[in-house]
Amino acid sequence: MGVQTWVLISDPVLAQEIFMTHGVTTSDRPPHTFFYCYSHGGRGVVCSDANKRWKRARTAALSVLAPQRVNQFTDVLLYEADAVVEKLVSHSQLHGQVDPSTYVQSAAMNVILTTCYATRVNSADDPLFKEIMECVHVNMKVAGAEGDISQFFPIFSILDGLVGKKRAFIDFLANIRDPLVTRLIQQAASSDKDSMVKTFLALKDEYDLDDKDILVILTDLIVGGTDTVSVSLSWMIAILSHHPDVQKKIQTELDAFIQTHGRLPTFEERDQFPYIISVQKECIRYRSITSFGLPHMASSDLVVRDYFIPKGTILVSNLNGMHMNPDVYYDPEIFKPDRFLNNTRTMSSAANGNIKQRDHFIFGWGRRLCPGIHLAEVEMFHIFIRIFAYSSIAAPLDKDGKEVPVDLDSGINAGLVTLPLPYQVRFIPRTDSPLKIDSFNTQ
Repeated sequence: MGVQTWVLISDPVLAQEIFMTHGVTTSDRPPHTFFYCYSHGGRGVVCSDANKRWKRARTAALSVLAPQRVNQFTDVLLYEADAVVEKLVSHSQLHGQVDPSTYVQSAAMNVILTTCYATRVNSADDPLFKEIMECVHVNMKVAGAEGDISQFFPIFSILDGLVGKKRAFIDFLANIRDPLVTRLIQQAASSDKDSMVKTFLALKDEYDLDDKDILVILTDLIVGGTDTVSVSLSWMIAILSHHPDVQKKIQTELDAFIQTHGRLPTFEERDQFPYIISVQKECIRYRSITSFGLPHMASSDLVVRDYFIPKGTILVSNLNGMHMNPDVYYDPEIFKPDRFLNNTRTMSSAANGNIKQRDHFIFGWGRRLCPGIHLAEVEMFHIFIRIFAYSSIAAPLDKDGKEVPVDLDSGINAGLVTLPLPYQVRFIPRTDSPLKIDSFNTQ
């Protein structure tokens, strides 16, 4: 790739050896102008090299995002799940069909805002929602591999200088991103509500973090926590609009629990829903929300299975290749939730366990594994449960009243993530649900 050497890896077992067995050597980030600006010179968890500062930041993030800490916000997570599903169903009834993207974006954002910053947005029309989504979209777009062409062809750095590309990055961060996140941190710190901001601030001395470390880490949580979850849910909804038979099996499994307990399940009871868990995992595998994720870089020469990987090599997980690898998944082009019925471990447990028992690979590898994986899975589980407790998803109708299947074969390159093409679906209230639509406890 120009002056860079790239290795794209489509075999997860080989990726495990490269990123975990040799993780000390393969966990740095490649040079990237925006990474450097975004991280204030190497701070935070996502964009910095895997050095001592990064290790302290990651350890602090893992402490704050640990399951026992996430569980303290269960009421918040349940409220947001109820709120978004109520909106999806009611707006679908009002307008006939609905584009779910902004609703799941605001829900994912509210989980981060309420748990981290002790605040929330009321809707996609909220000025704070628009302000944050501008930051999220810019970060995702320019952080993609193609976002820094001068790293491949240094001659283009002259053009970057002429058009002021680096200056634009710095101005965006200084005038938009940093003031926004600083304001949110200050508001959370002065609030009487519990928040992860307060936990991070209490850990500053223990982990030798400064104010810029905290700012970048909390930006990582906003960007990663909002887009990853919302894009995953958008693909899940689109995929399942094609599979009413799968939805029926989900509802049968869920209804049996509701009829026994008279309520919806919690995440701690997820083991009682092998089919639902399998469907979620298959949706994530079937349509990867990112083609490559964030690349790694070899910090020194290494040899893996007689492959010589020189220092400075860019190491990329080809997630589409992995998820469609027939040596890993039988009939990979076919949507088959049953393939995971014997692998219903949490996504966090699967990602940290034996490579042959991993379900999918979107949360990364080894030392770079996403620290928010547990929060993301809990959030998606609660929303998923409520969608199918209260409704079924149907394809949209054209002007003649005929169903038009949602396009699953195309997507939008949004930098780090791949979005489904804009679509609408119908959330049809269930008449056979053990729970009624007026059971929602939202305002």
